[in-house]
Amino acid sequence: MQDTNEQHPGDEGPPGAPGVGETPCQACRGTGTVEGKPCTVCGGTGRVLQGIGGG
Repeated sequence: MQDTNEQHPGDEGPPGAPGVGETPCQACRGTGTVEGKPCTVCGGTGRVLQGIGGG
């Protein structure tokens, strides 16, 4: 599992930012792997940071 403090391509904001929450990665369905390799969207964590709330 990768460091959860770094930002990955699928993240919509930095870790700990207001209005950002964790959700399972849609590319790997939360497993962290795609075809036996680390997911490039979530960096192998299985989670992405997504904006929450609304305007």
